[in-house]
Amino acid sequence: MVQLTLGTKRTALALYGVLLVLPTLVLGGLHWRQLVIDHETMLAVVPSDAQDATRRLRDAIKSSLKELVEREEARPFYEYRAAYFPPGNIGGEVNFLPSPLKVGPTPRGILGWFSYTAGDTTTGRLPRVILGSRQSGAKEEEIKNAITYAALDIQRSETRMGTMPSLFSRLFNTRDDSLTLPVLALNLADENDQGCVADELPVLRRLQHEKRPIYLSKFLLHFYRETDGTPRLVASREVTIDGDTRLSSASLCLAKLRSNVLIRQGFLIDPNWLFRELPAAKAASVLRLSQQFVPMDATADPLAANLESFSIHPVRDLGFSTKDPRNEVYGEIKVAVNVKELESRFRTQSVRFLGVAAMLIVSLATGLILLLRSVNRDLEAARRTENFVAAVTHELRTPVSAIKLYGEMLQDGWVDDPDKLKEYYRRIVRETGRLETLVENVLEKSQLGQRGTAPEPDDLNAVVESLASSLSSLAPDGVLDIAFEYGDDLPLVMLIPEGVRSIVSNLVENARKYARVPTDDPNAEPLLVKTHMLAGNVVLDVMDRGPGIPHSERTKIFDAFYRIGNEKTRTARGTGLGLHLVALQSAAMGARVAVLDRKGGGSVFRITFETARQG
Repeated sequence: MVQLTLGTKRTALALYGVLLVLPTLVLGGLHWRQLVIDHETMLAVVPSDAQDATRRLRDAIKSSLKELVEREEARPFYEYRAAYFPPGNIGGEVNFLPSPLKVGPTPRGILGWFSYTAGDTTTGRLPRVILGSRQSGAKEEEIKNAITYAALDIQRSETRMGTMPSLFSRLFNTRDDSLTLPVLALNLADENDQGCVADELPVLRRLQHEKRPIYLSKFLLHFYRETDGTPRLVASREVTIDGDTRLSSASLCLAKLRSNVLIRQGFLIDPNWLFRELPAAKAASVLRLSQQFVPMDATADPLAANLESFSIHPVRDLGFSTKDPRNEVYGEIKVAVNVKELESRFRTQSVRFLGVAAMLIVSLATGLILLLRSVNRDLEAARRTENFVAAVTHELRTPVSAIKLYGEMLQDGWVDDPDKLKEYYRRIVRETGRLETLVENVLEKSQLGQRGTAPEPDDLNAVVESLASSLSSLAPDGVLDIAFEYGDDLPLVMLIPEGVRSIVSNLVENARKYARVPTDDPNAEPLLVKTHMLAGNVVLDVMDRGPGIPHSERTKIFDAFYRIGNEKTRTARGTGLGLHLVALQSAAMGARVAVLDRKGGGSVFRITFETARQG
């Protein structure tokens, strides 16, 4: 039987290798080869991909700037004031609304707005500057000065040209709009002339159905640097409104619309947003892992220093005009090919592959180990079954032979001495009890798992004491080799009386087999069955002075049919069921079983019971 099992073991290992290990090695090799091919392909297409990524990044930046400018182009010209009069009819009084540029949040990418008319150039009036609610403190003053300077610079340029750029020069770069004459007059009036405006309401009401055209040019983008090198990005447009002589009789507060009006409006673009924040944000969504975004003013990157790179010049590529040609390359950003990133990615993939391979190896090895353990368990089960058969044969033959011998002697009348007769009868009863114990153990092993009895609160001392006489009567050769010691005031514990009797009987029988008390030594210490309290728990100890149990065997001895040594050469009788039944009965009662070393030599088999709850 063992040889057949070994043959099955070799066959199972061979099939395991053919069906699992070999396909895993082939698939792993193919996957590694594909990883290498993909890596080489990516290195080959890196330059063209980087050039295409540069174009996509430039278009993404340009699209965001265009969206910002178009949003401002759609803004009505009268919102470039601290307060404005909305389109509509004029009622009994004039109510100006606060401009959204004044009270609303500043859009991302804009520092502030400015506005001035042609008349401001000759009167020396500073351009009107509006900041949103984002700036505060010293930064607000700094931005306001920068916007004022940018507007004045445009004024000076137009003054040197002799006149403001004409409407005709932008004829093909404008959009038309129209408002009623009173609304235009009110939105061109000074916000501080509220009293004058109120006096002219009758005139304005008579003209509130008269409309005048408005011509708004597209925003032009301009870039320059201040003397300290600070970059400035200005977007400006012209607003042209035709004058109307019907306002000749009106007060000076409405005088602006008597003749043609030219207004310059614009806003300052945040250079940090355009040159740094926007490119970095777009690069994160446009570029691939193999492409590296190099911001403006970045120091040389050791990863991309010797690699091909592609540049973007925001000033030139985004349509900004500049007086100094050197400014066209300001804010240069780059897209560089980072081959080391590809190498790092390849290494990462390689590590993942090796990790998966390691997991597969561990899984295969685990499967192999589990298979070996399963086969070894089968071999061990076969060995234990073989030992059990041999033990049962021995256990049955010995008492049957003794009973037969003594029975024949009594039958044939060989013994007349009453003491001898009594001794033979006692031996027949003892051997019969041994046979009965053997049969009961085998039956108990098969029936214990089906038993439905639940543990109940009971007195452990009373149950053990009821066994004392029967255990003493089974002592070999009539020698009292067992003693009992009961703890005082033990609480009730959860137990099954039959289970406790089985445990104590098997432990005492086991001790008598392997730790026999010498009969020729009157001072020999007997087996001790003891109940006592230990660490708050009620325990039952069966103690002997035998050779002890090796540590390596202490968990195995409670397995079914397990016995230390070889059954064919062992002198002590047994089937390997006694301690297994002890473990089963303890588990059925919720108790714990353990084997310990006894001080002075020997073993202690300890059963720890669960204390019953007080109702």
